[in-house]
Amino acid sequence: MFGFKKKYTDNELLDLIKQGYSNQALRFLYKNVQPKITNWIKQNNGDEDEAQDIFQDSVLAFYQYVIDGKFREENSIEGFIFSIARNKWINRVKKRNKESLELPKNISVSESYGQNSVFRSKEIEKLLNQLGEVCKELLTYSIFYKMTMEDIAIRMNYSSENAAKTKNYKCKQRLVKIVKDKKNLKDILYRE
Repeated sequence: MFGFKKKYTDNELLDLIKQGYSNQALRFLYKNVQPKITNWIKQNNGDEDEAQDIFQDSVLAFYQYVIDGKFREENSIEGFIFSIARNKWINRVKKRNKESLELPKNISVSESYGQNSVFRSKEIEKLLNQLGEVCKELLTYSIFYKMTMEDIAIRMNYSSENAAKTKNYKCKQRLVKIVKDKKNLKDILYRE
């Protein structure tokens, strides 16, 4: 009934799966969707084997949605599988990187400030704690560890680099407000 074609519509793919012609649907997905997911994972610090695992897990999840009748046909199949793969990859990276962060003991002030002062980490940590765990973690990554917003987005499970940038901006604004409200902050943070 169904022969292998180079291009199937989403409805045709769903019909293949529902009618038990999974091999044709799988071949199509491997040929057309898997390379995009592999490229994305490789661009985000993964390798070929990890991409293959993630793709297979994502296709299985997609199939389960179809079989259970949970897949909404207004969704794009390619977009749906890519979204599953993206979330699985982000979760794998987060799990891999679940190391505890410690603030460096002393962080030197840049020479451009014209001072050879050193921040006192306990006071900095108190300030960051006032922001809450999410802002503390994000600002620690961006300020102290100089991580890119793309890496922060992956590590903290943000939907995009822009979402991480927006959150970073809001956290910095909150920090600025806290700092402005402290009258003797310069005396607290700097040792001459």
